[in-house]
Amino acid sequence: MIVLKFGGTSVADAERILGVAAIVKARAGSRPLVVVSALAGVTDLLARAVACAKAGDREGIEPLLSDLARRHRWAISGAVEPAGARHDLTLQVDGMLEDLRQLLRSVRLLGEGTPRASDTLLAFGELMSSRIVAAAFRASGLPSRWVDPREFVVTDDRHGAATADVEATGERARPLVTEALDAGEIPVVGGFVGATREGHTTTLGRGGSDTSAAVLGAALLASEIQIWTDVDGILSADPRVCPEARVCARVAFAEAAELAFYGAKVLHPAAIAPAVARGIPVRVLNSLRPQGAGTVVVAEPGEGAPPLVAVASRGGATLVRLRSRRMRIDAGFLPQALAALEAEGVVPDLVVSSEVGVAAAVAGRLDAKRLATRAGDGVEVEIHPEQGIVCIVGSGLATDGRIRGRVLAALAEHDPALVSLGGSGTSVSALVAETRLADVVRSLHRTFFEGGGG
Repeated sequence: MIVLKFGGTSVADAERILGVAAIVKARAGSRPLVVVSALAGVTDLLARAVACAKAGDREGIEPLLSDLARRHRWAISGAVEPAGARHDLTLQVDGMLEDLRQLLRSVRLLGEGTPRASDTLLAFGELMSSRIVAAAFRASGLPSRWVDPREFVVTDDRHGAATADVEATGERARPLVTEALDAGEIPVVGGFVGATREGHTTTLGRGGSDTSAAVLGAALLASEIQIWTDVDGILSADPRVCPEARVCARVAFAEAAELAFYGAKVLHPAAIAPAVARGIPVRVLNSLRPQGAGTVVVAEPGEGAPPLVAVASRGGATLVRLRSRRMRIDAGFLPQALAALEAEGVVPDLVVSSEVGVAAAVAGRLDAKRLATRAGDGVEVEIHPEQGIVCIVGSGLATDGRIRGRVLAALAEHDPALVSLGGSGTSVSALVAETRLADVVRSLHRTFFEGGGG
């Protein structure tokens, strides 16, 4: 069997939901299990409603509930036939919305909401969308069965960011999913949602629908997991910066992790780790252009893999230099410098140490005087804001010195303030002025990813 996960933009409205039905119908022979997110924007509406309830803001809740009702009724009216099925589903969703209203009222009257209560409220988005998608499948001639994720996605009790137990999930999911598949039905389940062993609703954190798909794929030993989103796959650069960016056909897990850390937001590697750990490939596809091959994420690069896969970038960085006035670094200087940065609430993205100082790139801005006070006597502090990080990623950097040399030489041409080889060995990053970041990305992309340069 395979697992297909559709994000919020893929089920944003009736038209998109019918498009999802067409995608699934084309893969019906592969025994698919379908995981769906809430309709686009619904989780944000729910989060705002929860915040209003905690603040006792009754007037703020009502328009949000009206918007939620409108969004789901429109989706039902355009995606579900015949009229009888549409009527029954509308009543069902209206009942869920009334339950949501009463739960919000309880939170408002109490003036507080526990993380457990918040999870129960935020879960409504996926629970409603998955019912609508299952009904739309049946209207499109696809036998389907709605399955409640709280029955088999077993998690710990860290409400708001729960971790799923793959083994326990498999034990509970296998009979339910197998029964549906053997009956010729497509199981449809809401992502992002699970439950503790005691039955308390949990959520897996924002972006948790990818995690749901990975956990279920790993638990059920799927042959492939497909993450359907609104982009063609993982690209060789940010297309907003570099229009020549191309889809990466194949990316190793370590490469995907580096790309995500340095700016690529298509996929969060931690979400798919359960599947990759079991050797199950994860493919990223575009639900708006389903004919594309997308990007497949695998555990290891494999023979014949390109040495470099992409250049990632992000702005908003600051260069911090901490120097010892004694012109030497004692054994405790680096921990002292990192502790000073941690006290400022920042974690360095890049760190380079020398005999007399430490240089680091951090996200956001810092106050030089306050950092100097935290760093202690004998330490000079320099702050250089408005920097950007550019990162070339590829497994070849860890295994081929010639590739590393070419990348370092190309970066040197752009006068970087800092250069660092990533801890995994699969990336080389540099800090450049933010005003030059886009030009640097385009230059590196031309050198390594256009015309066979990589």
